[in-house]
Amino acid sequence: MNIVGNDRTDMPAYAAQQRSARVISIACGRSGVGKTTVAANLALSLSRLRRRAMIVDCDPGPADATRQMGFNPQESIDDVIGGRLTIDQIVVDGPDALFVVPAGPVDAAGRVDLAARLKLADAFRPHRRSLDYVIIDTPGSADPDTLDMIASADLAIVVLAPDADRFMDAYGTVKLLANEHDVRDIAIVTNRIADDATGRELFRRFRDISARFLTDTRLRYLGGVPRDERVLTAAARRRLVVDQYPNARAAQAFDHLARTIDMLDVPAMMGGDCFFGMEAVVRAS
Repeated sequence: MNIVGNDRTDMPAYAAQQRSARVISIACGRSGVGKTTVAANLALSLSRLRRRAMIVDCDPGPADATRQMGFNPQESIDDVIGGRLTIDQIVVDGPDALFVVPAGPVDAAGRVDLAARLKLADAFRPHRRSLDYVIIDTPGSADPDTLDMIASADLAIVVLAPDADRFMDAYGTVKLLANEHDVRDIAIVTNRIADDATGRELFRRFRDISARFLTDTRLRYLGGVPRDERVLTAAARRRLVVDQYPNARAAQAFDHLARTIDMLDVPAMMGGDCFFGMEAVVRAS
C-alpha cells in the first residue's frame, strides 16, 4: 500500500521540505481515562471531514486502537522500528479512508524510546506532504520517553475525566510536560462528562488549580465527550462509536472536536519535515 501520493517533484526544494502533516499526541498519564477511545474516534472524525488522517497506535493492549477497530494484523509498528518493513507495508485501511498504523503484540511494552523515535521519524518523513493529521495514541504512562514523545508533537492533548484520580493524573501529566519538557501550550479534552456545561466547569477547575503552580503554561479547552453507553456497545462489537453510531451523543461530540481542531492554527515543530521530535537530532547529524 502506498500513501505517498501527493508529493510534487516539480516544486522548489524548500517547498518540498515543508510538512503538511500535523502530529497530535493524545495523553493521559495513566490508562483508564478513555485516551485510546478519544484518539481513535478523533482520528476517524478527522478522516470523515475529508482530511488525510492517520492514527499511529503506540499503546498495545487488548483494547488498543487497532483492536477497537476490529483489526488483528500480523505486521505492526514494531516492524517499522525494527527496520523490517516500511509504513506503507504495515498500514491498514480503516473506515472512511482512515490510515491505521497498528500497535505491536498485546504483551508488548508500549514504550517508544529515543532510538525508536529516530527510526519512526525516518519512516514517516516521506509522508510529510501526503497527510494532514497524524494522531498518536501514546502509552498510558508518564515515563520520560512517553512524555518526550508527547512534548515533541505539534499539539499535545491531555484527556481529563471527572473522577479525582484521573483529575490528578491529568494534572501530573501537565505538570511534567511543563516543568520537565518545556511545553507551554497544552490542549485539554474532557471525557465521560454529563454535559457540555459540566465539561467546561471541570476544565475551569483544572485550569485554576494548574495556574497556581504553572504560571507560564497555557491550557486551552477543545471540548468534551459525554458519557455514552453507545461507546461501550460499539467497543464490544470492535467498532468505534463514530463509525457504528454516528448520531450518538459521543459521536457528535467527537465530530465537533475534530472540526474545532481542524480550525486551529497548529504550527509544525522546528525542523519542518521532521517527525517524533527528531528535529535536533537530524539537524545536528
